[in-house]
Order: sequence, then structure tokens, then C-alpha cells
Amino acid sequence: MLYLVRHAAVTVRPDLPGPLWHLSPEGRVGANALAREPFWASVRGIHTSAEPKAVATAQRLASVNELPIRIEPDLREVEGRAWVEGGYSDQVHAYLAGDAPEGWEPIEDARARVTTSIHGIVARHEGLNVGIVSHGIVLTIYLSGALGLTSKDAIALWDRIKFPDAAAFDPQTKHFKREFGS
Repeated sequence: MLYLVRHAAVTVRPDLPGPLWHLSPEGRVGANALAREPFWASVRGIHTSAEPKAVATAQRLASVNELPIRIEPDLREVEGRAWVEGGYSDQVHAYLAGDAPEGWEPIEDARARVTTSIHGIVARHEGLNVGIVSHGIVLTIYLSGALGLTSKDAIALWDRIKFPDAAAFDPQTKHFKREFGS
């Protein structure tokens, strides 16, 4: 079973690229609350994006549950994004619909990168439950590829993923034990 986690809430810093943002005070509280979920007792390790917000979320999950962490650079968020006050959701919706904003990593490249990374993690931990801490767009892209979602359904999935949020997904049967937003 994969426990897919979107990182906790961040302090938005328009003066810095998004990959350098850190957790907000609310994000730290949210990550601590997620760390107390009972499913972590069955997890054997956490793999995380190298972005500070994901690492900080993973560290909080791991410390409470005494789990090892491994950095996986290919779990990073879609490259080339830029913060747009009040219009970021519109950009993500366009991206997931196949109309990538200028400069964003092509969706098929991002899907191939994150899917290869997740498949590698699953192969290294066959039969074990593992946690993956990453980002909303790449988790949506991974799941939309695995489940064959339409762009409309992918957008609806991204819209319901909270900060932080966790889903339990079986990559073999392609079914959720726990969905995002639950």
C-alpha cells in the first residue's frame, strides 16, 4: 500500500521560487496532526521530495512514528511554475487539461518522472506499506495516469487534495483504501 501525502501548508513567499518555500505555522500543526493518524503504524518508511516543505512534512511524520526518510528528487513538483496571486488554481486547471502555462514542465515528462520514481519505490519495498510525501500536481498526475482519469476528473482530484492530506492507494489493484479529502 502506498500512503501518498501532499505536504502541509506553506508560507507563500512570492519573492522566492515555490520549491524554496517552507511550512507555515498552520502547516506544522497540520503535519503534526497527520502524524498521529493510526495508519502510520503499518508504514515501514517515508520517501519524500527534496523540496523543504515536503521534507519538513516528512520529518514530522517520521519523528512521531520512528520511520526512516529517504529523499527522492524525482518526487518534486512540476517544474517551471510561478506563483500568480489569485490565479494559480486557474493555471493548474489549464495544465491538467493539457494547456500548460508557458515554462511549465510538459505534463507527460512530469508523469513519466514521478511514475518511474514511485514504481521504483514500490519495487524496492515489495509487499510493504510505504509513505510518499510529494506535491499536489505530481500526485494528481501520477494517479490520473494510473487510473486513466479524464482531465476533468484530474482537476476534481487536485481540487479536493488538502494541505496536508493523505490517500492510501494500492498500485497493483489501482484502488483507494483511503481517498484524498476524506
